Amino acid sequence: MDERKSKALTITLVAIIVVIVGVLSYLGYTALKEKKVEDTYTQAANEFEKKVSGGSKKTQKGNSTLNSVNVNLDSSQRQQMEGYNIIGTIEIPKVDLKCAILDEVTKKSIEIAVAVMYPTNITLLNEPGNVVIYGHNYRNTLFFSRNDELEIGDEIRILDETGRRKTYEIFNIFETTMTDTSFYNRTSEITEGKAEVTLSTCTDDASETDRRLIVQAREK
Repeated sequence: MDERKSKALTITLVAIIVVIVGVLSYLGYTALKEKKVEDTYTQAANEFEKKVSGGSKKTQKGNSTLNSVNVNLDSSQRQQMEGYNIIGTIEIPKVDLKCAILDEVTKKSIEIAVAVMYPTNITLLNEPGNVVIYGHNYRNTLFFSRNDELEIGDEIRILDETGRRKTYEIFNIFETTMTDTSFYNRTSEITEGKAEVTLSTCTDDASETDRRLIVQAREK
């Protein structure tokens, strides 16, 4: 009887160890994958910053560390990220985010960066009126996953293609439905000539409620 109990205990312990190793391996893989994505969009943002500040020349084929993350300059000198135009960068110091901003929202574009949802014909950031930027909430540290930590008064910094860097101050945070666009069209008359940026992402329970977390900020 004791021998049977001993064997059963051994089997149980082995099974527990296997499960623990499996969980740790999965967590390690997930962390590495997240780090790779973060490095990609941060590096793209840094390269864009160098380009618009005049601190870098056109990327040379085969001689750039950016080749591995699919960041390059096309023939018109506009920087791209996996086929999408990079039109700026966003920095949110409160949550340690620095990310490239792409010019259109698609399934693919918001898997590699954040992107402008409105206006759809965006030509330049940091202009009077409102720009809506969408980013995923993966409930980790990627993209807009930590936007629920933001508070009124926190800062958002936007760099555009002309090299202008504007600092915005958050003035409103709320939740709404995914179909609500009432806050999109804030013209320069409404914003009194100021530039505004609106960040949109899913709430943590969006899979059940399909709601969005909205953060509005106005240039200081």
